[in-house]
Amino acid sequence: MKLNSIKFQISVLYTAILGLILIAFSGVLYLTSNAFLQQTDQQLKTKAQAVDLTVRSYLSVLGENHDALAQALTKTVAIKSENILAYKTWKISQQWTKKAQSLNLNKDYINVVSSGAKEAYSSSNLEKALRVSFLEDIQFPSQGHVTFRTLNVKHKNIRVVNYPFMDKTMGRYLIQVGVPQDPVMQQVRNWLYSIAISVPLVLILTNFVGRVLAGRILKPVYEITEMANSITQHDLSARIKIKHFDKEMGLLIRSFNDMIARLEKSFHHIEQFSHHVAHELKTPLTIIQGEADLLLRRERSIGEYQQALKIILEESQRVLRTVDDLLLLTKLGYQSEVFKFEQFDFIEFFSEIIEQNRLLAANKGIGIRMNLQNITPPLMVNGDRLHMRRLFFNIIDNAIEFTPQGGCVDMCVEHGHGKIISLISDTGPGITSENLRKIFEEFYHADKNAPGSGLGLYIAHTIAKLHQGEIQVDSQLGQGTTFRVILPSLN
Repeated sequence: MKLNSIKFQISVLYTAILGLILIAFSGVLYLTSNAFLQQTDQQLKTKAQAVDLTVRSYLSVLGENHDALAQALTKTVAIKSENILAYKTWKISQQWTKKAQSLNLNKDYINVVSSGAKEAYSSSNLEKALRVSFLEDIQFPSQGHVTFRTLNVKHKNIRVVNYPFMDKTMGRYLIQVGVPQDPVMQQVRNWLYSIAISVPLVLILTNFVGRVLAGRILKPVYEITEMANSITQHDLSARIKIKHFDKEMGLLIRSFNDMIARLEKSFHHIEQFSHHVAHELKTPLTIIQGEADLLLRRERSIGEYQQALKIILEESQRVLRTVDDLLLLTKLGYQSEVFKFEQFDFIEFFSEIIEQNRLLAANKGIGIRMNLQNITPPLMVNGDRLHMRRLFFNIIDNAIEFTPQGGCVDMCVEHGHGKIISLISDTGPGITSENLRKIFEEFYHADKNAPGSGLGLYIAHTIAKLHQGEIQVDSQLGQGTTFRVILPSLN
């Protein structure tokens, strides 16, 4: 048994909680029983004092001698109203009868016994068996000291008070008053005894049940552990079946299955990404190696050397661009701190980008037109200037690349509903509907002979998403393509 296992801890906790509940319940029963017992003892003492006072009242009338004491004890224990002819004691008997009724002494057991049990005066309801129990192990306490004990007679508990009565001439007597214990009180005490005996057995059984329940609760955890141990990078298709598990365990299993699905997707993505990287770098490196090999086979003219070096330089630049794009993608995906957000005027920012691209477009004989007539600056946006510049440069460069000489690239900005919409339209050949769904994928080339790494639009799309925006594309074959960049506005 592992002490640090969850199963063991749950069973111990379950047992401890039940144990505390039983102890608390037993404590309540004990306090209740003790309170009942104290109340009963106080009532018995009050009754014994009443008997004491009544005997002394009779003695004050009858005199203080042995015969008077015997007569007083007999009258007191009998609790009867005397005939009016007994004029000396009639008034006392009347008062005592009323007092006894108020104290419910008529139904109690009264016994007065002398020292050494030579004399005993008992109430009529004190049967022989009870009288024997009353006198059994009798002890005379010192004056003023009252004792209590519980007798068990014929499966009935009787609480008895031993109250000392001292007579100046006749010696020591003991007043005993007994009452049957309340059935509820007796039941409470029986419960206490039963609990004391059964608590260890209950706790052992509880510990066993707790371990069984803990094992059932933790069964999905064991399955997850086995599944996790069986998963490797070669096979991520395994999933845990959701059976009749609890809601919380069901959520855990779904989360675990979702995590494995994401890992499977990530591994597949990394595999495809590595394949594309190898493919994109292999072609220019092969060209560079081929050109260098041709140059080394024999002597070449200066023109041939220059042409070969030009090809090598272009392909080297292509490799560098691909590597730069890959590094940028890594930062965008795993280093959010590369973004430095600030608030700036989008119109001023967009105008600068257009002006910087006019020279590139003019060298290819392509015109650039900008429409900002319906926009009142400033139009504020929260973004990273550097990466947002990369977003628009990639899209505009792509538009210029596919626009034929003599064509035109139109740009305009719209604003509404908290959005800034930048439209970049070219007059190129357009994109087929099949290719339109793929243009934002990594390393995608609609034209296999086109220059570039195939990452430009993917990077632009990633930057837009990181700015809480999106890029939409509309295209018709033979009529051109329009990119719509949508960003949140602060206006």
